[in-house]
Amino acid sequence: MVECWLPYGDTEVHISIPLRDLVGVVEPKIGEVIRDVETAVREAAENPINCEALSEMAEASSISIGVDGSLPTEIAISAISGLLGVIEERRGLEDVSIIIGFGLRRGVQRLLKLFRESLPREVEIRGHTAQSETEELGKTRRGTTVKVSKHLQEGEVRILIGEFHPDPLAGFKGPHTAILPQLSGFETIEADRRLYHQGSTDLGVVDDNPILRDSWETLKLAGVDASLLLVTDHGGGVIDILYGEAEAVWSEALAEYRDLYSVEVEPADIYILSPGGGRFDFDLYHSLWALKALGKPKRGDRIILVAECGEGLGAQGLLKLAGVEKLGELKRRYMLGGDVLHLLRSLQRAADILLVSTLPTHLAEPLGLEVYRAANDAFEAAGGGRALILPYALSITPRWG
Repeated sequence: MVECWLPYGDTEVHISIPLRDLVGVVEPKIGEVIRDVETAVREAAENPINCEALSEMAEASSISIGVDGSLPTEIAISAISGLLGVIEERRGLEDVSIIIGFGLRRGVQRLLKLFRESLPREVEIRGHTAQSETEELGKTRRGTTVKVSKHLQEGEVRILIGEFHPDPLAGFKGPHTAILPQLSGFETIEADRRLYHQGSTDLGVVDDNPILRDSWETLKLAGVDASLLLVTDHGGGVIDILYGEAEAVWSEALAEYRDLYSVEVEPADIYILSPGGGRFDFDLYHSLWALKALGKPKRGDRIILVAECGEGLGAQGLLKLAGVEKLGELKRRYMLGGDVLHLLRSLQRAADILLVSTLPTHLAEPLGLEVYRAANDAFEAAGGGRALILPYALSITPRWG
């Protein structure tokens, strides 16, 4: 037997696979990780791409820094500290505010407390969720009403801290996903997610991606002056740091690091996957997007999704539309949650999906998901066959062999 470990919330779960049945373990390549993120951020901010250095921008009367709250918390704190160090040297920390964008996530008080305990007290630190106060800025060409954090918009200078990493909807994350969904209102997020049905949205897909384009338009309407972009690996380590004009830093990261996440995925009978741990699997809505890594399974395949889901379903649409089986009806009756339910129903036409989770059974069963508390129990229930393990499904851009 081979003992394999998969990320699960803030810990790991193990699963035992007979050696003869293990096809392999799929993981992205690991780059060299930057050890002193704070110092590297300060250096990047003084060597910008297509914009002024931070020390020059710091002369503004007020500065608001919006942060993608899905970043690993320690990394985000180090990045913020690097920017604050430059600003403090230039003009002090008066009228500097930090807005941590948590998007659709609700259970954020513990995370927000960590930021407040780790950063200077004279800096105002706020959390933003989809229910927080917003300012309406207009509409995108695709009709999304843009409502962005009011507190971000109050700064004379606005800076974003984002992450370059695969994304199941926008293709790759960046400054644009720090704004949408993380720092946007619910109406804006829901309208943007509706575009899932109107083009190519997938891990690593950037061409003709309507969600990607919509989020960039949202960023432009927000009037962002500069962006700090952290290129991260599957474990949350920082590989590179870029600072400058938003599209310029993202384009450079795309050109340089796109292939870092590209991995070959071999066909199997049983796919065992984890979204990648706590910053990905906190609720079912976000966890189910990990299924994007599987492409189109063949009839009779079995999928075991290992995801803690400690914050529940994550989107009302998963509950309200649970009884809808027809894919066309899910599009017609769209609400947030119906997008990932469409993905789930598409896969269930060919494959059985088993969920290893703390999610209550009565919430999962209407979705056609069998719930297990132990990964080995789910593997036994799946029956025999060749098994492939994807422990970081939301950190890869798959190439099918």
